[in-house]
Amino acid sequence: MGEFAERFAIPVVEHRQRHLSLSADHPCHLGYDPTPFVKEADAILVIESDVPWVPSRVQPPGGCRVIHIGIDPLFSRYPIRGFPCDVAIAGLPRLVLPKLGAALKVAEAEIAARRGALAERRSAQRAGWRELREEMAAQTPIHPAWVSHCLSKARAKDAILVNEYTLLNEHCGSTDPGGYFGSSPAAGLGWGAGAALGVKLAKPERQVIAILGDGSHIFSNPVAVHHAATMHKLPVLTIVINNAMWGAVRRATLGMYPDGEAARSNKPPLIDLDDLPAFETICVAAGGYGERVEDPKELPAAMRRALNAVDGGQQALLNVISRGGAGG
Repeated sequence: MGEFAERFAIPVVEHRQRHLSLSADHPCHLGYDPTPFVKEADAILVIESDVPWVPSRVQPPGGCRVIHIGIDPLFSRYPIRGFPCDVAIAGLPRLVLPKLGAALKVAEAEIAARRGALAERRSAQRAGWRELREEMAAQTPIHPAWVSHCLSKARAKDAILVNEYTLLNEHCGSTDPGGYFGSSPAAGLGWGAGAALGVKLAKPERQVIAILGDGSHIFSNPVAVHHAATMHKLPVLTIVINNAMWGAVRRATLGMYPDGEAARSNKPPLIDLDDLPAFETICVAAGGYGERVEDPKELPAAMRRALNAVDGGQQALLNVISRGGAGG
């Protein structure tokens, strides 16, 4: 992927990533939201993505050509899938992309111009991300962008991240193959905590960090998770970005029905989670380290304390009180 993108100066967006496809520091990496790029594209190459963009938010312009690559590029087992497809190429991307690269004939001047435009856009994008982090650094409740940024500074370089919705990858990008796992299509809410234990079991020498929403952590059965971590000696750091709501449900509802009744309501139904337990005490009860964090200025030090505990062989949990809109 990286070689193909760099050779032809093709911008790459990892939408709803489930694993690391391209290092976040690659010069062709343009983040995780396809919306601003889809609406201006003249060609889109979709690689193993069942939902390459959200149709209610953006559509390709007329005349844009869409090529899908994957084992089943049309996702034929899905009962409904309406994304346009001008060319479908069935095969493993790692085998298809070199052959596609060999077949493409593009003028070097065109590639050079595209490379310059890509670099400018990437620089502006990263500057926007930095501005958001600086703006959110003192905000309470704590913004997920600040949580993600603090984690990017505190984690080990080869740490493995297990993200169930709440980590904002633009503020905590992964660069090492096998260093990131997003929500699996094989499971729903509650997948992340158990997955992190499995990753730690497979890679005991690596720092493993699970980033969860409060709702998804409830679905993971926290008592069983922390008991298993102690019993099997799996020191994982769990970060709960706690906004007291089903944030994933809220995002899905507003994404599909941005002008619906839920969007107009001050309190959409079936979203709020009131009177949540103190998640950190559940970890402590299982012999781990636990801490509740409400002040954004205290978060970097709390991250260090929790990771020191994990590196010393003790599981840890940070219950980070966040704002509405993120979390799961």
